[in-house]
Amino acid sequence: MFAGGEDKSAKILDCRAGGSGSPYVTGTRQCGSSINSMALHPNQLEILFSTDKGEVYVWDLRNGRAAVLCSDAREGPIHSIGINVEGTSLAAANTAGSIIVWSLGGNSAFKHTEKHRSKVHSSYALKVEFSPDSTLLATCGADGKVNLLKTADFSVTNSLQASSNTGRHWAWDCAFSADSRFLLTASSDGVARLWDLETNEVRLEYKGHQRAITCLAFRDQSLAD
Repeated sequence: MFAGGEDKSAKILDCRAGGSGSPYVTGTRQCGSSINSMALHPNQLEILFSTDKGEVYVWDLRNGRAAVLCSDAREGPIHSIGINVEGTSLAAANTAGSIIVWSLGGNSAFKHTEKHRSKVHSSYALKVEFSPDSTLLATCGADGKVNLLKTADFSVTNSLQASSNTGRHWAWDCAFSADSRFLLTASSDGVARLWDLETNEVRLEYKGHQRAITCLAFRDQSLAD
């Protein structure tokens, strides 16, 4: 397990170790500001994390070194980062409501080229997520919208209203189904919704929270696997 926080540190924890029953910290990296988001590279050799300074760090698990991969302080903190399953694209969502996408080349994630930048939310962009088939990029924002972009040209193909009151409620988090046909969203109206991306309609609503749902975790298995 890995975690990052406002203490400006990223940690790797081994949940199998530690005689006291607590996870054992096997690695720690410090940076200059709070850590907002983390992602494991598909090659299992690097962890990337984003900060309040608009930086993206890459932590090489082979040698323990961490370095700034990308830095963009102009548009403020980066709230979320995501990597596609092939490990060829890295996306970031920031306070300005923008997404930035870099192309990652070679066997290492360290050769990067910015290939797209656009403003997709009128307020904070809070989450960015690639679909398992890498054809879509979903973003969540404080404007209450969940935008779907085609990764072929990063055009917005649809904008889902994540709650019944978009101006008041934020869209915090999202997760794709394994076959990329459905999307789960979390909103500050206390409802999680399952969207059919072929019809852009809500198939199910999950209720029970009295306040905002700020994160979710979802996993299923494609029948094609």
